[in-house]
Amino acid sequence: MPSRAFVRIALGFIFYFPCFAAVEAAEPVYSPAAVKAAFLHRFASYVAWPGEPTSDDSFTIAVSGADEVAEQLESLLPGLTIQNRPARIRRVAAADDLAGVHILYVGHQAQRARSLIVAAASKPILTVTDDDDGLATGSVINFVQVGRTIRFEISLPAAERSQLRIDAGLLSVAARVHERPRAQLWQQWYFARRKESGPGYRERGSS
Repeated sequence: MPSRAFVRIALGFIFYFPCFAAVEAAEPVYSPAAVKAAFLHRFASYVAWPGEPTSDDSFTIAVSGADEVAEQLESLLPGLTIQNRPARIRRVAAADDLAGVHILYVGHQAQRARSLIVAAASKPILTVTDDDDGLATGSVINFVQVGRTIRFEISLPAAERSQLRIDAGLLSVAARVHERPRAQLWQQWYFARRKESGPGYRERGSS
């Protein structure tokens, strides 16, 4: 089982020196579950949730269908704080268990993976999956295997839907970033401009 020193060292390499991520993730003494647990803990430093947190609140990472990852977090989180709040781990099985959750990790063995992801999509929850089609199911972050390396991909539309802001530092080390099509971005800008300008707004060149 990895120590907290591993988390500090491994995540320092992974996030600040991506070229070393393969070395850390492939090291046999650190299981894939340990690396994923470290990622889940570190993701929180690069994501902004809506609203103003209070020191009385806990920061909760929920896990479904991934007992080994949950065990790693149960070893790692006690005594730690995330965004100046006590860190907590919760094992969940249904959508009713998501109240107060900030990060949800849905593993391969989750029996109700789809319903959990759909339920989390309407809440300010950072949903993380570990599936070939993870982003297609609606998650914000999905773990991917690149050779012997554990990496991750990010969906900005999913983050926006859940009212989450992803820091550029996290985007810069992602294996892939899924963005909205340019046509959708232009359409959003156009209608926002019309709304700001009022009913008298006309496109340049129109009569």
